[in-house]
Parts: sequence; C-alpha cells; structure tokens
Amino acid sequence: MTITPMSLGDLFDRWFKLIGKTWLRNLILAAIIMGPATLILAMCMDVGFGQIAGLADFDASDSDSGFNPALVEFLAWFLLGLTLFFLGTVGAMVAVTMVGCAEMSGKPLSWQEALQSAFAMPFLRIIAQYLLLGIGFVLLAGIPYALIAGGIAAESVGLGLFGGLLLFVMIPAILYLSINFAFLVPAVTWENESVIGAFRRSWELVRGNWWRTFGILILMNLVVSFAVSIVMTPFSIIILWDFFLNYFEMLGSLGGGEPDSAFAREMIASYGFAFGIVNALSSIAQVIVAPLYLVVMYFDLRARKGEFHQSAEPAPAPIR
Repeated sequence: MTITPMSLGDLFDRWFKLIGKTWLRNLILAAIIMGPATLILAMCMDVGFGQIAGLADFDASDSDSGFNPALVEFLAWFLLGLTLFFLGTVGAMVAVTMVGCAEMSGKPLSWQEALQSAFAMPFLRIIAQYLLLGIGFVLLAGIPYALIAGGIAAESVGLGLFGGLLLFVMIPAILYLSINFAFLVPAVTWENESVIGAFRRSWELVRGNWWRTFGILILMNLVVSFAVSIVMTPFSIIILWDFFLNYFEMLGSLGGGEPDSAFAREMIASYGFAFGIVNALSSIAQVIVAPLYLVVMYFDLRARKGEFHQSAEPAPAPIR
C-alpha cells in the first residue's frame, strides 16, 4: 500500500472522497446502532421534562424536607438516556472508523461486516479508554477547584492562589493530552491495540506533529459543526414546532400582565422528546462524517512515520 504524507488540501480531498464512498454504509450503521438509543433518549427526556413541568404544582409544605422528588426523577431519567445514547454513539464510531480504515487500506468492508465487528473487543476497549480519560481529566480539573474551595473554607489566601495558578496549568495540560490521545479509536479498531497500547500508539503518532495535528483537528471540527448546524436547522424548527407554538402562546398571554402558567407547563413538557430527537439526529450526522477525518489524519501520521511505501515508482536498476 502506498500512502504518502498529505498536505492540508490533500487531507480535505481524501476526507471528502472518503465521505462520498462510505456515507451510505455509515448512515445505515448509525441508524441501526444509534436508532434504538435515540428513541430511548427521547423518551427519557420526555419523562424527565414532564417531571420538571410538574414543579409548578409542588408545595414544599407537603414535604417533610421541602425537597421535590421530581428533581431526582428528572436526573435519573436524564442520566439513563445519556448513558445509553453514549454507548450507542461509541458503537457507531467504532463501526464507521472500521469502514473508513478499510476503505483507506483498499480493503472495503460492507456495513454488515462492520456491524459484526463493532461490538466485539474494540468496543469494550474504547469504553474503558473513555472511562480512563474521563477519570483522568476530572482529577486534573478537580484538584485546582478543590484547592480553591479549601482555601476559601480555611480562609487561606495562599492556598486559593495556588489553586488558581494550578488551574491555569491544568487547562493547557488537558488540551495537550486530548490531542495526543485523539487517535485511540483507529489504533484499537484497525491495529487491535490494547487499552494501554492504544494510548502509547496515539502518543507516538502525534509526537513531533502536535501543533499541526491541533490546528487541523480544530479546523475540521469547525467544518463538521458548521455543516451539521446548517443541515439540522430546518429539522430542528420542524421537530420543535410544538415547543415554539407554546412559547409564542405564552408570550401572547403576557397582555394580562402575567404569563399563563399552563402555557409554560405545556411548553416545558413538549420540549423533552423533541429536544432528545434533535440532539440525537445531530449526533448521528456528526458520527457519519467526523470519525472519517480522524481516519485520514491517522493514515497521514503513519505515513509521516514512514510506515507505508512512500512512492509507487519502481526502484532504479543497479548500475553495472
């Protein structure tokens, strides 16, 4: 296989071509994997926002503690929906990454083959990696805040200042680590790396190309976000139409001086299911294309490490 280091224009060209070759397979994979999770998320959001809408009827005097259990139910449904949708998103990312890597390698995969492989060991390894990253980033960000809170509680100016200075150090550190570990998914799905091995592999690929990788990732992410927002705007208006209708009716009720609480409750209650659908569809649109630019950059970084034939030209004949 011959893959040479790519310029920025080459990266975009390969990315767009890869989208064109794989979008239908990726759409099928995203619909199959994320479709059930989308419905569950929307239903959880619907029940959760229904609980929020009922807060207006809550009387604190009827509760011994004055605490509304509807808040706990809202958070429980919200977290359940997000967790299941996160698992579906990871599965779709694994499948789309497999399809992209296979296409770049000249060994195309059908969506059936990618679906069979998506929930094998790579899926579990990537879940473990995200958990490790999440715990690590929470600790890095939490230590400065804990020091600041401790300084306030102990009325220690020095401890609070140290926590503030440490916060300015931790934010660039998290960004630096995020770029170095940006290629965990391709390393696991295509090279079958272990959890720790994928961290090491991604770090080695980015080493010496951090600023270039950082700039290209930011640029491509902006392109994806802009394109998805344009595509999703009309769908969002249609899906959230009931919410907007209740909102304008509530504004119309302001003629009496106070908004009608019934309109507010209906507006909040109608928001949950539609909000879940809109966010899920937006995530599906991003999953179809976003992992592919990571795939192209992954192969570009490998080429820069000399892992492929750099030229397809035959070697010169020996001089006699």
